[in-house]
Amino acid sequence: PTPSPPTPSPPTPAPPATPEPPTPEPPTPEPTTATPATCTPIAVPNPSFEAYTGTSSNPFNLGQIPGWSSASGSPSIFGGFHLARSVWLWSYSSKGESVFAAVPFAVGATYEVTMWMQTSNPNGQVFVKAANGLQPRSATSTWFPSIASQQTMFSSGMQYQQAQEITFSFTANDNYAQLWLHPYWTGGAPQAEMRVDNIRICMVGGTPEPETPEPPTPEPPTPSPPTPAPPTPAPPTPVPLTPEPPTPEPTTATPGTCTPIAV
Repeated sequence: PTPSPPTPSPPTPAPPATPEPPTPEPPTPEPTTATPATCTPIAVPNPSFEAYTGTSSNPFNLGQIPGWSSASGSPSIFGGFHLARSVWLWSYSSKGESVFAAVPFAVGATYEVTMWMQTSNPNGQVFVKAANGLQPRSATSTWFPSIASQQTMFSSGMQYQQAQEITFSFTANDNYAQLWLHPYWTGGAPQAEMRVDNIRICMVGGTPEPETPEPPTPEPPTPSPPTPAPPTPAPPTPVPLTPEPPTPEPTTATPGTCTPIAV
């Protein structure tokens, strides 16, 4: 007989694949707005040189510009950029005019300084400094004072042919009490000139607030051990009275008989 072909077994279905858990997407961070650093204004006396109490050609030497004095030469008042007036200074042959005012700078603090400036003679330099020890000088002394305590805040070539507002920052390397302005040029004619107006200074970050100390946490009082109450004395137990025996009445002895014994 012809053998029948074997009946094929149905294929065993593969188990369903285990689904992978979805990977959660990280949350999108909210955009944050940077908080700008505060800048606390520092008082600059007569910052635009508008206060002018006289008409002299050398008012800084005569105390006619409140808050400012001459450190050398005879600085002048000129037309302003911000308001009506500015200070005008010159230098040549390493001599010249300079002015200063009482402005405090604290060691380690960073300051932002803004002012209007115009210059001439690109070969010279302008200087803005912090200083100690400057003294008012007469109009005849055109040598720049030599002082040990000073720091240059800003220096550049005389590149401000057109009046413009400039801003710069510096960090004080010591405590200073004065702001000093002057041009500087070692050559001869033409002299270097600078005009300054509308000076503003602020301390970046401001003066730190003093920390408020947290009040100390009071320690819980240690309980004193209770004072034991004095024992209450027990009432005395009354002792029963022992009755005294009655005193016998005295009796009169009755003489007895006395029988003799033979010796």
